[in-house]
Amino acid sequence: MENENLNRALDNVKEAWKYPELFQNISRSERWLSGAVGTYLLFKGLTNVFSHPVIALTGATAGAGLLYRGLTGYCPLKDLQEQREDLIPDEIVIKETYLADDLA
Repeated sequence: MENENLNRALDNVKEAWKYPELFQNISRSERWLSGAVGTYLLFKGLTNVFSHPVIALTGATAGAGLLYRGLTGYCPLKDLQEQREDLIPDEIVIKETYLADDLA
């Protein structure tokens, strides 16, 4: 199971490198910054796993996610945010107003 997930992630990275225009939704500077910070967090998390296991695994997980984001140029959270912005209307126009008498 874990091997399949790793192979799927590696295949996604290869596809993103072959066809970058289909998968990228972040800029080049964001990719470089995500890759650098992700590499640092992953390294620090793996080296501190025995002294502070919870903090180290959290950092390693965040680092792996940032490294994946930097390598592929695709951020699923940013994609979700852009899809949600399409659903929210920009403005609300009120065309009619109703007044009701107080019944009490």
